[in-house]
Amino acid sequence: MEYRRWAIPAVAALTATGITLTACGTENGRQRNTGAGSAVTPAADPSEQPTASPDSTPATLEVAAVTKIGKVVTDGEGRTLYRFDNDTARPPASTCEDQCATTWPPVWASTQDVRVKGVDKNLVGKVKRPDGKWQVTLGGWPLYTYAKDESPGDAKGQGVGGTWYAAAPDGKKAGAKKAAAPAPTPTTPSTGRWAGWTVIKARQDPKLGLILTDARGRTMYRFDKDKAKPPTSTCFKACKKAWPPVVFNGWKHLKLTGVKRSAVKFIERTDDGKCQLTINGWPMYFYAKDTKAGDTKGQGVGGVWFASTPEGKKAKAAAGSDAGGSDAGGSDAGGADGGYGGGY
Repeated sequence: MEYRRWAIPAVAALTATGITLTACGTENGRQRNTGAGSAVTPAADPSEQPTASPDSTPATLEVAAVTKIGKVVTDGEGRTLYRFDNDTARPPASTCEDQCATTWPPVWASTQDVRVKGVDKNLVGKVKRPDGKWQVTLGGWPLYTYAKDESPGDAKGQGVGGTWYAAAPDGKKAGAKKAAAPAPTPTTPSTGRWAGWTVIKARQDPKLGLILTDARGRTMYRFDKDKAKPPTSTCFKACKKAWPPVVFNGWKHLKLTGVKRSAVKFIERTDDGKCQLTINGWPMYFYAKDTKAGDTKGQGVGGVWFASTPEGKKAKAAAGSDAGGSDAGGSDAGGADGGYGGGY
């Protein structure tokens, strides 16, 4: 990869860099897990002093040229800096923490000035993260590095998940027009005006009560072998084929009916880097054998899969009902559809 660096010295104020790790991004400025939530972190008060980062060395923002992307912003070690579409610039707010921040370490701000080379110092700022630490912003957008970039000039994070892009010198997306659009997946249904959105509805099922569905009426499930604290998916490979994860398409494309926004977050999956919807921490899935709207064939499968209530709890069948059908018994238990055997 061709890589050129140049700099026009200029002194800035405010921030410094540091590093943490994470993948997908999380929610509001309050609760977050490997995913995200609802509320937006308030803009930083310029009068407040930032908390010093673990690294007291002043940060550097400088401009470099990366093949096929163009001009990008790097740190003092030549690492490409990124911005996240699920964050906001007005007001500045970071939605990437926990597991997300492990894959995408934030650029920390400290009491020392940022060294700016080729970047307009007036565009440099800081934002207070949910954990109380301060992060460098450019054009309002919080900045990150990418854990998989190994050498100066690497830009492996460009276009990841359709939401991560190298930062241009003005804080906008570098080479965004050239980035390939994410391939459509079975969990992103074409539903007219809601195509490409994450639609979550609370529907009254005659046997299970209130359960969650998407725009097409597909039932959403939770898996007992997952974790809600911290939100963690354990369904991969064969399990994932039988139980496709519900994809989270960002806060700007979220439609809720009968569901509290505060319950909605997401995690970044460790196998493919995609964002998966969580409800009160529980990762959400569809069931491949549900073939039409209203199907709940996944209920009770293997004794570990259950339709989700709007609160992320297990839906319970009314007495005497057979909500799970033949799939709820032992036929799938331990197999790929059960999603908890070996091999993934």
